[in-house]
Amino acid sequence: MTKTWHGPLRTVIIASMLLGFVSPLTAHAAEEIYVYDSYTSKSSGVRLYSVSQVDGDKYINAVIARQPDGTYAKWQEPFQYFRKNDKGMLQLTGKDDPEQAYMYDTQSQSIVRQSDYTLSPDGRWGILERSRYARVPANTSDTLYEYTAKFNDQYLRNTATGKVSVYHSTTSYYHALWINQHTLLESGYNEAARQNVISTYDPSTGKRHELLKGTLNNWNLTKGILQYVKNEPKRQPWIYSLKDGSSRLVKDSSELEVLFPVSPSPKPEASLPQDMVLKDLPVMEMPITLAYEYNVNLDGASVDVSTIFSEGGQDWIPVKPLAAALGWKLEVMNITQTGDPSAAYIYKITNNGRAAVLTPVNSFNLASRLYIAPAQLKELGYKSIKLTPYLK
Repeated sequence: MTKTWHGPLRTVIIASMLLGFVSPLTAHAAEEIYVYDSYTSKSSGVRLYSVSQVDGDKYINAVIARQPDGTYAKWQEPFQYFRKNDKGMLQLTGKDDPEQAYMYDTQSQSIVRQSDYTLSPDGRWGILERSRYARVPANTSDTLYEYTAKFNDQYLRNTATGKVSVYHSTTSYYHALWINQHTLLESGYNEAARQNVISTYDPSTGKRHELLKGTLNNWNLTKGILQYVKNEPKRQPWIYSLKDGSSRLVKDSSELEVLFPVSPSPKPEASLPQDMVLKDLPVMEMPITLAYEYNVNLDGASVDVSTIFSEGGQDWIPVKPLAAALGWKLEVMNITQTGDPSAAYIYKITNNGRAAVLTPVNSFNLASRLYIAPAQLKELGYKSIKLTPYLK
């Protein structure tokens, strides 16, 4: 939930917007500016551009704003680009950041740090993909040697309860989108079937239903049809009906164009000064709002955290904000001296003389962000552990 100064909604403004006098542009020749995307606020008249420019041996990216008075300024670091998403917001960083992603909220005209869930049509559920790297042990017939694999974890949030869980994890291709009110249409590699499968998943029941074996290439939910290829050498395009479960071969390429039309990409609106030099633009410090999903209360000490999620029936709580707020000492231990050389990492947390050692066996590591379980919190001496979600 968003952080404000009072009540459950407490907003922390990290920086204030400096909309004062803007110095004129440096008047000298510069490389042409390339505009990737643009946005214009109908209410304020402010125009935003996601741009880049070659400056000598450097490649400069920036988000620049044109004020109603015609002056230009660029956003502060590290915000160097944006891309529009289908929810009316501007995405500023990657979505799989475990410390949440930065978005530009076009309504409040501020930068928001939040978990960017894609909500179901009825708003009851949200999904989000994050990636992580983990070691895969050599203990099966398929893994003769230990290796590090990239896992794509699919997070599911129940908006009524605030509970977040990893409902699917794979090292292979996986894609999901909402159909109907809160049904997920999935396409990915099925480990048990050893081939690509298209299925549906109902988060309210936790049940998955296989539609067909194949790979999803396109869809038209308005018409209730999917375009897919079977798991065979010819890879011919087929049409599947979500209404009656029937399949048929595509007649020709022209039929595909009619059934699955491609929306033209809008050209960014841009009318920038020819002599603009990005490095010389003044910096506009944008306000940043932090959105929290959970509050952690340990023996009366309250700490807001970006998220808490369950995986394999275990709740995982981020270590970094707890350590900062509660004064924990965090040490990286030498793996070769601990007697467990197979461990990918070993951390020791100390709290007022009590200690807990975290390894891949009893913790969760997501993109170098460490998560702890309630059992280890008790090792650190905490008796009362309360995890409370913020609900909108």
